[in-house]
Amino acid sequence: MPANSESQTHLFISKTGRLLETWHGAFPHAISVPTDQLADTELPIQVLIAPSCVWLRLSTDMTVALQIAAVRARFPESHLVVMSDIPNDLEALAAFSVAARGYCNSHAGVEVLRNVANVVRQGGLWIGESIMQRLLTLPSAAPELTPATAQSVQPDWDQTLTEREREVAHAIAEGASNRDIASALQITERTVKAHVSAILEKLHIKSRLQLALIVKNR
Repeated sequence: MPANSESQTHLFISKTGRLLETWHGAFPHAISVPTDQLADTELPIQVLIAPSCVWLRLSTDMTVALQIAAVRARFPESHLVVMSDIPNDLEALAAFSVAARGYCNSHAGVEVLRNVANVVRQGGLWIGESIMQRLLTLPSAAPELTPATAQSVQPDWDQTLTEREREVAHAIAEGASNRDIASALQITERTVKAHVSAILEKLHIKSRLQLALIVKNR
């Protein structure tokens, strides 16, 4: 176990508030809180004085940005690690764009969790090899935008889109799924897909990840 990990307070926030066996195995003294009790003033004292590391297990009930915002409002100074049951590029991008320090699988093993905590505690970012490769490696046949180059590409990208398409683009950049967008905008998922296709065609890009990078780096 990394040095000083025992002296750290690890708070796990999830919809059920249940500690998975691997979480408890990595941090035997960890505390778990259900998402809907995050604003409770009667939380354990270790939580009220701000935990060293907060682990947020994402749910499908709301966007990544909204879930992180709720945690950040309560624990602005704690290191935040976002956990996903099914990690993906857009979620990772959305998490890091709002100052998460780590992003990993909710079911990561004990040693991985300890490594994540150690890296984050020392001021680093934990992205994970597979996500890093997809975010930063360019396919030779169809080059993708990287965070480093997206800033210089299409600074006026939104001028070519309709108002509704801009809404969809910004929602995608926040990690929203087609279902999330359809619900928020009160349109059908089929209509969302049509908007996404139109956006990609107008901007001459090939993926939602490229779109998210352009929006985030404007």
